Amino acid sequence: MNPILWPAALCIGIVLGLFGAGGGLITVPVLIYLAHLPIREAIGISLWVVTIASFAAVLQQRAWQRIEPRLLATFGITGVLGSLTGSLLSHLMSERVQLGLFALLIFAVSWWMSRVTLTEQVRVFRFIPAAITGFVIGMLTGILGVGGGFLLVPALIYLGVNEFPAAVAHSLVLITLNSATGAIAYLNSFRLPLSMVLLFSLLATLGTAIGTQLLQRLPNLHLHRAFIIILLITGSIMLWRTISF
Repeated sequence: MNPILWPAALCIGIVLGLFGAGGGLITVPVLIYLAHLPIREAIGISLWVVTIASFAAVLQQRAWQRIEPRLLATFGITGVLGSLTGSLLSHLMSERVQLGLFALLIFAVSWWMSRVTLTEQVRVFRFIPAAITGFVIGMLTGILGVGGGFLLVPALIYLGVNEFPAAVAHSLVLITLNSATGAIAYLNSFRLPLSMVLLFSLLATLGTAIGTQLLQRLPNLHLHRAFIIILLITGSIMLWRTISF
């Protein structure tokens, strides 16, 4: 693996550990622009990296101690179904369409995140909204190689998770499930570069350990604003790539 990818992999893990989000959003552009991989291959590799790094973060943060079982089960089952659907749909789309959807989604989420107040909570479990949200986020995972955490964290808080670290814990478990499903579905699309995936995942896992420590120390408001900035930068890069494709 090109050494230029090493700090990028570490940063991806840090962001994932901090926010329970952003792994796929950053990994896909990194693999496209720094590793010069086609988007479909970048998505497939990203799914494996995010699966491994998210699972490591689940263990580091002892996520099982913060889980709301009904909410997790609803998001998990519908997310897996959505991820399978998205993976099938992705083969019907051109790379330019995928890139365009990627950029538009990032900008939409940036706008949404800037308006979400994480302290506004509805503490009643609601099956239908949870099922619909889980399926849509899972489908985006399959289509775009995105774990969905950037949507999951605010959605989980709105649906009843009453603290940010708990939302991150749920998000990490769900990202692991959704990304693993999408990764398996992509296995027949290209030959997986195993050594690259393992090294990238190892560095990302180290980053999640750093991110987990920072999560316990930094104010939530600063983390929220920083993530919005990351989204805007990534979206701008992907939009430029779509236009110049």
